[in-house]
Amino acid sequence: MSDYKKIHHDAIVADLHCDSIHQIKRGYDFFTRNKNYHIDMPRLKDGGVNLQIFALFLDSLTPAAKRFSSIDNLLTKLQNCFSQRDDIILCNSYDEIIIAIQENKVAALAAIENGMAIESSLDNLEHFAKNGIKYMTLTHSKSHTWCSSSSDRQAEEYGLTVFGIDVIKKMNDLKMIIDVSHISVKAFNDVLKHSVQPIMASHSNAYALCQHDRNLTDKQLKDLADVGGIVGINFCPIFLSQQLMEVSEKFLKENAEEYKKAILPYTSETNEEKYQETLKKFSPFYDRWKKAVEPFAVTVSTVCDHIDYVVNLIGADHVALGSDFDGILDTPLDLSDVSQMPLITKELIRRNYSEDSLNKILGLNFLRLFKEIAG
Repeated sequence: MSDYKKIHHDAIVADLHCDSIHQIKRGYDFFTRNKNYHIDMPRLKDGGVNLQIFALFLDSLTPAAKRFSSIDNLLTKLQNCFSQRDDIILCNSYDEIIIAIQENKVAALAAIENGMAIESSLDNLEHFAKNGIKYMTLTHSKSHTWCSSSSDRQAEEYGLTVFGIDVIKKMNDLKMIIDVSHISVKAFNDVLKHSVQPIMASHSNAYALCQHDRNLTDKQLKDLADVGGIVGINFCPIFLSQQLMEVSEKFLKENAEEYKKAILPYTSETNEEKYQETLKKFSPFYDRWKKAVEPFAVTVSTVCDHIDYVVNLIGADHVALGSDFDGILDTPLDLSDVSQMPLITKELIRRNYSEDSLNKILGLNFLRLFKEIAG
């Protein structure tokens, strides 16, 4: 077990969540090594990632009438980006994933982050399913008309509405994975009540270690495991460390207006060159933010603390990796991009994880869930 790189690269490694499509849509060359972001094709290979799920994120501030078209356009961009390549395959089935990996290619899947994208239409949901969307995160940082968000202080007034329950049943019928990251506890419980399939939290951590609303309580984790579900551990520092989260929230509250302006360009339609120029304008703000949280910086060890906690609580059969790369503003010190994924394996080996448990966490748990639901 000493050669962690070999063990890692011999395993099937799946990352359940990245937001790289927002870089791709601006003209970023995904197939050339690049230091600006967290993921590109060369670094996926370096990191031993065989299966990458690309989440098509919808900003909750997107005008209602443009939500469906915005995500549909992102899906087309993702499909076009990969269609002319032979080293990455946008897959539609379990068998396609396995064949791609056997041929030493990266298997990719498309997902939606924020159920607002369907514009309260089951027909739109079906359209996405038929065009390759394999899972959908029901909401994001704001509640909407049929699902409440964990970030909403009024979230417990409702979970899923009647239409929200119809969405769950339709996703079951369409063999789409239901992603419960970002949703309120009440909505989570409603999903469990009405879904006949296992569920997934694609990028969430343990609330017991960091009391952020995005993380899952012990009860949620146990309930998720009871139905055969999985949780992908998120690499975002504010979801990993209580101290860092508190310092970060204080800084952002004190600099709220500047923060709003700084994050606005992320989902804009500007090209890559203009985007980088815009980021430079906000670099003093980001530098001050990083300095504020620097004393509480997290590492790969912190990520593995969350893996440890969840494994000890519900078992190694229910844990996976959901980096949130290219969707987070900062990373653990030694997990600055996808190429450093093998360090997770190294740390888990140091903590005496068996090769069987490692393989489950790195990718087999997700493949089991995907095969059971999507086939």
